[in-house]
Amino acid sequence: MQLWPWLTCVVLCIPLTACVTETTVTAADRQHQPNRNMTEAARTRVALGINYLQVGDKSQAKYNLDKALQMAPQLAELHNALAYYYQQVQDHDAVVESYRQAMALEPDNADSYNNFGAYLCQQGQYQQAEQLLLEAIERPGYFRVADSYENLALCALEQNDFSKTRHYLNLSLTHNATRPSAQFNSAALYYATKQLELAAQTLELMQRASQLSAPVLLLSYQVAQELQHWPAMQEAEQQLLSLYPQSREALLLSQQQLTKSEFSALRQRYLASTEADATDSATQPRIKIVRKKAAVEASKKAARQHQVKANESLAGIAQQYGVTMSDLISWNALRPGESLQEGQWLNLNEPASTKQNTLAQRHLVTPGETLSQISLRYNIKLAHLLQWNNLTEQSPLRAGQFIYLKDPAYLDYDN
Repeated sequence: MQLWPWLTCVVLCIPLTACVTETTVTAADRQHQPNRNMTEAARTRVALGINYLQVGDKSQAKYNLDKALQMAPQLAELHNALAYYYQQVQDHDAVVESYRQAMALEPDNADSYNNFGAYLCQQGQYQQAEQLLLEAIERPGYFRVADSYENLALCALEQNDFSKTRHYLNLSLTHNATRPSAQFNSAALYYATKQLELAAQTLELMQRASQLSAPVLLLSYQVAQELQHWPAMQEAEQQLLSLYPQSREALLLSQQQLTKSEFSALRQRYLASTEADATDSATQPRIKIVRKKAAVEASKKAARQHQVKANESLAGIAQQYGVTMSDLISWNALRPGESLQEGQWLNLNEPASTKQNTLAQRHLVTPGETLSQISLRYNIKLAHLLQWNNLTEQSPLRAGQFIYLKDPAYLDYDN
């Protein structure tokens, strides 16, 4: 089992309601058949095609998809399904053309952007993939935002960009705090970057929710071993060997070959990337650039805001200024998917009020945030947050609420 479940390619959610049968239709009957019937018949063919693909019958899949194409060539979800078929038969040009057709026919279908972005990431076209996945998130009414943010995280990991991977995983969990794959990948990333207490907290949350698997238990064992938490290590070992005795993870543990686990391999990748960064920094000439104070202040002021032009998107503005779309959303109090208005001004830096919250050692709760996410973000034990704020793990949070990040008895109220 691979550590990183490959990009979530949300193909289609089509109920397989009925099988298509060939019938004879008279001319009189045909006059009363609305176009809607052809579209529904095409959708049924698409569902059959996807079903055949899932069981490995590519010829029957293509037959049904071709039938659907004859019935409703303007159906965007059909071109999405065709792209998925062409991925299975490794026809790259046809994949690209099908996704472009789907997006042209239904520009607000976020699944097309997500699926196309996931595919391009698999092909190593990372910049285009990131742009498409951000476009998916920006589509109005998209409810798989957490999926796309996790796709962005996994795509960043393919480039060994561990910082961006962490950023996008946090955003995925912000939109779905109980998403098991994002929680697991976060725990693995914390282990790789030697943030062992955070890894342990995340794994504990998963186990409380009964989200157990062989990889989760092996990672729990390795984290507990490095933290020298012997009871936790023993419990993880017993559960792994009793629940998943035939798994690769159980074999690695019983043979004490933990250096061959996916988690150890991920840590080696992280260490190699940090060593490469250090080498690059050491070989760069150290040039001291001196600017006049007025010029520096002017450049800062010029980059502080952006006025939205016609047809501009949030993703495009983020790319233009080298910031993340999530930061723009946060700095401007926008809602994900909110449309921009021509002439609207956007902050390009973190507002001073946000920085002051950090100085005051308090956190302002945003919609959907949980105490666990705040704990992980600031590297503070959940038990401390609960104690300092007189809360329990079941206490609901509300947007606009302040959470103390240190003991209130020692809080500097001058900040």
